[in-house]
Amino acid sequence: MGALRFQLAASLSLGLVPVALAQGRRLRRTAHRLPEAPGERLGAADGSEPALRIAAVGESPLAGVGLADQADALTPCLAQLIAGSTGRAVRWQTAARGGATAGAVQRSLVGRLAPEPVDLFIIGLGVNDSIALRGLRRWQRDLAALINALYKQCGPAPVLLAGVPDMHHFPVLPAPLRHMLGSRARLLDHGAAALAATNPDITHVPMQLDGQMQALFCSDGFHPNADGHALWAAQLLPAALELIGH
Repeated sequence: MGALRFQLAASLSLGLVPVALAQGRRLRRTAHRLPEAPGERLGAADGSEPALRIAAVGESPLAGVGLADQADALTPCLAQLIAGSTGRAVRWQTAARGGATAGAVQRSLVGRLAPEPVDLFIIGLGVNDSIALRGLRRWQRDLAALINALYKQCGPAPVLLAGVPDMHHFPVLPAPLRHMLGSRARLLDHGAAALAATNPDITHVPMQLDGQMQALFCSDGFHPNADGHALWAAQLLPAALELIGH
C-alpha cells in the first residue's frame, strides 16, 4: 500500500505540469547559480591505521555546489565523524557532478573512482531524477545498475543510500512546482528504501528535512550550506558505523 500511495500522489501531481513547467523555465532564467566548491575530491581524516576507505558518488551537493571548499561537503564531513567515532583513519574520495542523475553517474562518474577496495560506498542522488520526473521502476533499475558498477570498479562493499530530500521544502521552489517535485521526490525515496530492503548490504537513511530548516540552505535556496552538510553527515553516521562494523 505504501508504494501505491506514493505513486498515486506523484501521478496526481502531474496535473500541475503546465504551470510547474512555466515556473521551472522562469527559475532557470532567474535563479542564482552557484559553482562547485574548489578543492580536492579525495583526502583523509586522521586516525590509527589501517585506514577505513569510503567512496561517494552523487549529484551537486556531493560536488560541493555553493560551498567555500570541498572540505565542507558531505563525504569529508562524514569521514571526520567516522574517524572521531572509531579512532581509525578514514581515506575518502568523491565522484559527483551538478545535474547528474543516477544513470549519468553510472555511465560517466563511477570510472573516476580509484579502482581499489573500499569499506563503504555512499550514494547521494534523487533530486535531478525527481526534476526529470523519473518513474519508480526506471529509478530503481538505474540505482541497481549504479551499485553494480560500483562493485565492478572497487569490489563489493556495503552501500549507504542517502535519502532523497523532500523538495517540497526547498525554499527557492514556488507552488505548485514544489508540490509536484516534492511528490516525485517522496516517491523516489520510497523506491530507494524498497530497493535497500531487498539487500542486507544496502542501507537507506531518510533525510530529515522540513520547512523549519531554511537556514541550512545556500543563498540559492536549493543546495545545502556547510551547516546543512554537517547535519546531513550526522544523520548518516549511525548507519555508516553499523555498515563498517563499529
